Amino acid sequence: MSAKMAAAQSQGKGQSELVLDYGGSTTDRKEFLVNNEFMSDVVFLVGSENKQRIYAHKLLLIAASEYFFAMFNGNFRESNANEIVLEDIEPKIFLAILRFVYCGKIDLTFDNIHEIYIHSRKYMLMELLSMASNFLERSIEPNNVLKIFTQNRFYGFQFVDEECLTLIRNNPLYYFNHEEFALIDRESLSLIFSSKKINCTDDQLMGALDIWQKTHDTESVDELKSIIKNYKRSYDCYKLRLFGPSSGSEQNDFGFSITSETIVHMYGVGVFIKSAAKVISIEVKIWENDIEVGCDLFEYENDDFVTVDVANLFFEQIVLIPHHRYKIALNITPAVEPFTIQNPKIHHDRIKMSISNAVYGRCDSLFCAIAHLHCKERMPKAKK
Repeated sequence: MSAKMAAAQSQGKGQSELVLDYGGSTTDRKEFLVNNEFMSDVVFLVGSENKQRIYAHKLLLIAASEYFFAMFNGNFRESNANEIVLEDIEPKIFLAILRFVYCGKIDLTFDNIHEIYIHSRKYMLMELLSMASNFLERSIEPNNVLKIFTQNRFYGFQFVDEECLTLIRNNPLYYFNHEEFALIDRESLSLIFSSKKINCTDDQLMGALDIWQKTHDTESVDELKSIIKNYKRSYDCYKLRLFGPSSGSEQNDFGFSITSETIVHMYGVGVFIKSAAKVISIEVKIWENDIEVGCDLFEYENDDFVTVDVANLFFEQIVLIPHHRYKIALNITPAVEPFTIQNPKIHHDRIKMSISNAVYGRCDSLFCAIAHLHCKERMPKAKK
């Protein structure tokens, strides 16, 4: 039993006896001293209501923090006190912090991270602060990014904001439709709207604001609307342009597959428009291996009646897997004057694409009304 340790109360003597197995690790022996009366020289009465007596050792506390150094060596009344009252922290949290002070161990969770952060700042435990921030950063995933992003208004870790905003900017329409989006605070929403790059249109940002306002109907949104209207922003992706001779022929579905080993994230398409209608309805359907993976309906306000325009249509991120077959179908009403690209091609150093409707059993000529794909390559995730 190399790490087994025990403390026993000597009968009739009122003194603590510590029995240690020195075959165990130093860390284990230090951990055993947490809240152990053996050679304790200070007692903390911890809790707001039912106070718990927690035993500690001044020397270990002083070695860990300037806060405790000042407490026990300054002109504070606690410097000579054998019992110190702590009403602003619960025993469970204080014991977790003591365990870190004694042996460097801490079990961080979403349930305790808030209190651990507050009191590690108070007690000037800078290493524990760093561990708390690293915990948040490592915990960021697509399914919890809105929660962590909102929580970070309290912590103020810039790199956590940057990590969260990277995910949100890449796939904003997914997060705008997420159940937690309507619950985020105003400052977090402002940070999203102030992004210099984001993969959606201004109209879609306005739509997101409408969703948020339904849950915050007492708040004025004029400032947020001004941010959307007046900020200059671009898309957080690039245009994978299609090249080929222009034509007036009726467009077909756009079929393609990626022949390189590059995984591509697609966020939208640019569609050629030539129409006298003020508002054009554009339905975009996307299939992967003959399974529908996306369907969106857009109401496009057509401001250019005399020439060909390109409508940038953004949807939730679709991951394009190498060697899978994809098809993009457009249904435009009222019918527009035909403008298409014949035998489209792309030019890219790393992405190689086969464009042919033949993979869908169609042998007709290739005419597509798509001008470009809004996408980016998936970069390897940096190690944390």
